[in-house]
Amino acid sequence: MTRKWFSPLVSLLIFSCSYLQFLDGATVTDSIKPGQSITRSETLISAGEIFELGFFSLGNSTNYFVGIWYKKIPVKTVVWVANREQPLTRPPGILTINMEGNLVISDGRTSYSVSELSSIRNSTSSATLLDSGNLILRDSNSDVLWQSFDYPSHTFLPGMMLGSNNKTGKAWTLTSWRSEEDPAPGSFSMKLDPENSAQFFIMQGSERHWSSGVWNGRNFSQVPEMRLNRIFNFSYVTNQNESYFTYDLYDASIISRWVLDLSGQIQQLSWLEKAQEWNLFWAQPRPQCDVYAICGAFGRCSQDNMPLCECMQGFEPRFSTDWNLGDWSGGCMRRTPLQCRNIAKKDKFLVRPKMRLPKMPQSLAVGSAQNCELACLNNCSCTAYAYGGDLQL
Repeated sequence: MTRKWFSPLVSLLIFSCSYLQFLDGATVTDSIKPGQSITRSETLISAGEIFELGFFSLGNSTNYFVGIWYKKIPVKTVVWVANREQPLTRPPGILTINMEGNLVISDGRTSYSVSELSSIRNSTSSATLLDSGNLILRDSNSDVLWQSFDYPSHTFLPGMMLGSNNKTGKAWTLTSWRSEEDPAPGSFSMKLDPENSAQFFIMQGSERHWSSGVWNGRNFSQVPEMRLNRIFNFSYVTNQNESYFTYDLYDASIISRWVLDLSGQIQQLSWLEKAQEWNLFWAQPRPQCDVYAICGAFGRCSQDNMPLCECMQGFEPRFSTDWNLGDWSGGCMRRTPLQCRNIAKKDKFLVRPKMRLPKMPQSLAVGSAQNCELACLNNCSCTAYAYGGDLQL
């Protein structure tokens, strides 16, 4: 009897090929199973061809992400990003289900676990992209182990929940993108009031700058537009286990989404097929210039401008690349340093009407606007003043 021996290298190659099977690019599928992967040139497509999942990049960025977008809308509209804080920086990349049953993104050098299910013992789990835009991980009994709807990005789709699980403390929160080319968490988030007052807050960091008002059974009090339609069915649910807001569509053929944009504005948009564009149904807060410090330090916001923000006279963007991508949080800086300590030269003030004061100004009692100006000139840390019967530096 003759025995055949394979070298270790050949054995390793055979094992790798049997374990890591790439999907046929010509095959349309909505699922992957353990041992299967998708690469940059492949995608998952939901059964009704509503949503698509795959690798993408934004603008001139060299970073790669795994995300979900609308399949049939010509302008790629991303609704969820798996690795928004962990981009791939070099090709090729793959998305696969590892031996523990977790979704993993890898570029051959680093890997990122999208799901973190350490207790899985079942190797027959699968990941499926649904027509709702939800990516779900199932076990062999078809029980849902993990779903992308539990980890929202900046988009709120029909069927999703925004709120919290009162027992586990898990919160479903929207978070804006950092810029048009960077889906990493930005400055704004939208979350349910932790005091369970049946209203939502948009936060800028730890500061609250907008409230939806209390839910009255039909709409939030500060969003009256919600009741002026027969398209959306809104619901607010609260019980011992969870408190959340959700919505669905009376007509499933309508494509609609909520987005928390870069400026901290929550918008509801619907796709107009004939016009081939997104139509803004409502937005809050309005106007966008009501968002505190939307343009950063020494920035000026005008609803009549596009883009909204510009630097004041004598200033320029502190971070020009971010500024041009719609991230104005860095504000502006002086082109010429102040001459406060130079006795031979004197600084002057530029009058700007209709400006919003800082949240914590320093107040002094003075007798006139001239005294107000002198008080600021004599304090090198003072950069502006306002006078209206009293002084605020």
